[in-house]
Amino acid sequence: MGLSRSRPSDTLLDLLRAAGRRGHSARSLISAGELFGLTENTVRVTLSRLMGRGLIESPSRGRYRLATRADALNDFVERWRLGETRVRDWQPGTWLLAHPQGDLPGNTWALEALGFREVRPGLYARPDNLALDLDALRALGSGIGLTPETLLAAARPQGNATAQWYRAWHPAALDDGYVEALERLRTSAARLARLPVADARLESFRLGGEAIHRLAKDPLLPTEFVDTASRAALWAAMTEYETLGKAVWTGAFNEPTHALPIPQLAAGG
Repeated sequence: MGLSRSRPSDTLLDLLRAAGRRGHSARSLISAGELFGLTENTVRVTLSRLMGRGLIESPSRGRYRLATRADALNDFVERWRLGETRVRDWQPGTWLLAHPQGDLPGNTWALEALGFREVRPGLYARPDNLALDLDALRALGSGIGLTPETLLAAARPQGNATAQWYRAWHPAALDDGYVEALERLRTSAARLARLPVADARLESFRLGGEAIHRLAKDPLLPTEFVDTASRAALWAAMTEYETLGKAVWTGAFNEPTHALPIPQLAAGG
């Protein structure tokens, strides 16, 4: 069974992300890396390069974990677990507006990860339905690349200015994505226990990672835009699927496994 990721660095970051501050030993990463066709030398070289880039650190000899600078992005990914509590009812006509200063790809990516879309040249917007005030939203955004110079404001534009904004998120495509991801998780969950262990680990890693990526970076639009019931169903299915994934991954590291490996959510991903 194939895996959607090809770069050893992505795979190792994914595996380390699930371990949190506890990290993993080099030996356990080498063992798990074999599932993805990574040789011992490839794992060791990749760990060294990730250390050099400041993405991971070694709290003790032969043990690795994500570097502190990666914690904010990891925390952002982990917000998927909050599900629909990340949003509140939307008062139609109320929007959050953002005006980025300068052309910084990382800043644009952060805005889009927070559910903003460019609705006019240089102006980004999203429905004001997040369960965060502006200060909390800025704090969350700053951890994933939002620059301090980006202007954020709550507003109620007048007239028909927002009539075309709804299309910016391609709501129908989001709805289709929820349904497709939910069906794939359910199909996999029904057969996971019957697969050879290595295949089950690869499949749960791939499908679980894709679903978490979708939920973590979902724009969290209100019911006026998308089928929020389908989004909630996908979240519920993923929480159950993670339990199955954890079971098939138990023992893969020769040490306790706390969760299904978490996908890297890098700019452009």
